[in-house]
Amino acid sequence: MLQVFSRTIKTGTALLCLASFTNNARADAAACPTTIPFGLTTPLTGNLALLGTQARNGAEFAVDEINAAGGIAGKKIALTTEDTGASSTDALNAMNRIIESKPLVIMSSMISPHVFAQTESVNKSETPFIVGATNAKVTAQGSKWLFRTHAHDGQLAELIPEYLVKSLKKTKPGILVVADDYGLGASKGIQAALAKLNVTPVATASYAPSDKDMSAQLLEIKDKGADSLILFGRPSDITLVLKQMGDLGIKLTTIGNTSIVAQTTLNNLSAAEADGNYAIGGMIPQTSTDPKILDWAKRVQDKYKVPADNFTVSYYDSVFMLKSIIEKVGCDKPAIRDALAATKDFKGMLISYQADANGDLTHTLGIYRNKGKTPEFTGPIKESGF
Repeated sequence: MLQVFSRTIKTGTALLCLASFTNNARADAAACPTTIPFGLTTPLTGNLALLGTQARNGAEFAVDEINAAGGIAGKKIALTTEDTGASSTDALNAMNRIIESKPLVIMSSMISPHVFAQTESVNKSETPFIVGATNAKVTAQGSKWLFRTHAHDGQLAELIPEYLVKSLKKTKPGILVVADDYGLGASKGIQAALAKLNVTPVATASYAPSDKDMSAQLLEIKDKGADSLILFGRPSDITLVLKQMGDLGIKLTTIGNTSIVAQTTLNNLSAAEADGNYAIGGMIPQTSTDPKILDWAKRVQDKYKVPADNFTVSYYDSVFMLKSIIEKVGCDKPAIRDALAATKDFKGMLISYQADANGDLTHTLGIYRNKGKTPEFTGPIKESGF
């Protein structure tokens, strides 16, 4: 009888502890401000605006959905967005304006030089910082506040050569990249990955972000006997490269980052110019066979008149990840940071997220191939070790 009574007391105590923990978690979220402040900096004007709007669209669409469903513990999210333009100086000024508003969390764009310029200020503010910037070194800065929810060029530099050589059986690639931190960093990594596969590129070339004519670089790659082209850039310049390849009659197996299969690129290409080109990168919603995801992509496009892309998905998932965390730990910045660092299997729209030691949360990428002007999902590809 005494043993039964003892077990009953222990069970009751455990239940009380569990109830107390649950109530405290709810109380933490309920103790958040009347409106929960989120900040975002992203380029909305200038030559990077097409990319920057994807971050804004994804984050804003998620905030609107969450608020329409009652917010977080009954509290609405207030998203403040600052335009960085194309300048790193302007990006830092935009970040300082965001920090002055004392947000609970801050998101920044996929433009790596902007994030490098902003990181020190965010560190000093001790605010959780989520980015989509693609330079591999972004999360190697030693910041305990910075996290990334998008694939980066270090992953692409490893996986693109591997797929090109092992799966597509091409051993004489040319490399053509945009001449900024993103493209030049990718080119260096790609060459190192090719060397591990005992492959040497027949030519390595670049172009300035403002260039309109890449024919000289393309003809050099062709004349040196390339059997394929590794292409890294942004939608506007990728469009020019692919058009000029068509004009010059250059037909090479082409693979690169997801700008090759982005809807904003495909909208400006003919079916012949787009057809057969490959990309590896973040997840693209239009290639899904899930009716719910396709409906989501349609609703995003209907609202913003811009097709949702891999960055839209990344920032949308980031906001829902933060919602899940705040519901558990409340509006405490160090606790939010620690929860981000401990993320193991957060299920986003198309992939699950897992934090590594550097704060990178994305380790599953997609392989895509254009069929005419329609990108098709070939399959997932994972970073080594995941």
